[in-house]
This record gives sequence, C-alpha cells and structure tokens, in this order.
Amino acid sequence: MTRHSVNVGIDDMSIYIPKLYLPIATLAKVRQIEYDKLNKGLGLTNMAIPDVHEDAATMAANAVAELIDKNHLHPNVIGRIYLGTESGLDGAKPTATYVTSMLHQKYAPIMEANDFL
Repeated sequence: MTRHSVNVGIDDMSIYIPKLYLPIATLAKVRQIEYDKLNKGLGLTNMAIPDVHEDAATMAANAVAELIDKNHLHPNVIGRIYLGTESGLDGAKPTATYVTSMLHQKYAPIMEANDFL
C-alpha cells in the first residue's frame, strides 16, 4: 500500500481594517459608557469605522486581494476560500458572491472559477 502525503492546513491569513477611526473617549461619552471600562478594562483606544463605500464584502475582498498579491499567487491556483462573517448584505445572496465578483473585476481575465465558502 502506498501512502501519498498531502499538505493540509492554513497557509496564510489576512484581515482588512478600515482606515477611519473613532477615539474610544468619544464613543464612551456619546454612549454614556465609563471610559476606563473601555480603555483600561478592554485596552481600547480607537474603534475602526467603515467608510461609506466599505462593507463586509469589500473588506473581505481587500483581505483576499492582499493575500493573493502578498504571496504572488495566480488566482487560478486557489482551490477554495472560506469566508466567515456575521454581517449579511442582504437577505438572499451570500456575502461570498459579492467578494467573488469584486475579485473577478480586479483579476480578470486571469481568474477562473474558485470555490468560496
């Protein structure tokens, strides 16, 4: 019996954090939350806020594009990408559908079909 070795696992990860920030002191004041609870208790100083053109799908697409570019990958060698979010864009279509569309715009015509889950 021959055994074939297969590489399985996570090769890399990426996150996208919006560039706009709200100082935690401002949030604490407006929400009437004790500043020390947020700053000293949770270690927060700023809170990232999506810009008007950013949502869960654009942030996910930016994170995937960073992985592709950083690792010098050809999009067609990517077998599967997993996307986890609590933020639904609408009630019918998975967020991964929007991400796939954005990546096809950036990497067309070299990008073929990939599995997004």
